[in-house]
Amino acid sequence: MDAAFDSLFEDRRVYQRTSTRRASMEKSLTQPEFARAVSAGLPKLIAIARRLSGDEDIAAEAVQNALLKASKSWRKFRGQSHVDTWLTKIVIHAVRDGMASQRRHLEHNEPKPQAPSERQCENLVDPERGPSQQVLDAEIRNAVAAAVRELPDRQREVFSLMIWQSMTARDVGQLLDITPQTVHANLHAARKRLRELLGPFVSDDQD
Repeated sequence: MDAAFDSLFEDRRVYQRTSTRRASMEKSLTQPEFARAVSAGLPKLIAIARRLSGDEDIAAEAVQNALLKASKSWRKFRGQSHVDTWLTKIVIHAVRDGMASQRRHLEHNEPKPQAPSERQCENLVDPERGPSQQVLDAEIRNAVAAAVRELPDRQREVFSLMIWQSMTARDVGQLLDITPQTVHANLHAARKRLRELLGPFVSDDQD
């Protein structure tokens, strides 16, 4: 069953390590350095926001808010971490705020059904597969995204960063300020919950 479960997430990884990830910042940032770090890291930051939120609007607003906050505080950065780690942390907190705001809104309003966006279905439509199979692929992708959104915040963040962004437990622990052991515990809990939620998409005969 693990192999069938893992297959739902194959080829979904968008995280690519950049040179800024490896370079330690041991002094305060200059404005050109900050601008270069934002430019180099923006695609990754957008990808992370999309994966964590599962919502294009929340992701876009989170990145915008995160960059605005960073632009106001970059002078205070003193190299306690890598600059892209610092930026990613700000994005993660901005996504949390966006999702919390959405939950509060939905508590007082009926949720509006949304059609899958083009980006939600990207990388799943294979022209060599028949129309029926392409529809099933899109359904699986949407079911996975919906299931991940149902996870508690910490589990969702750990799962998204490790599975979809290909980060190590050490990397994720630094971003979320938790130990690698806690990262693995949350990943285990997330996978267990997702197996329950995605049961109809996993064939029992592959257990």
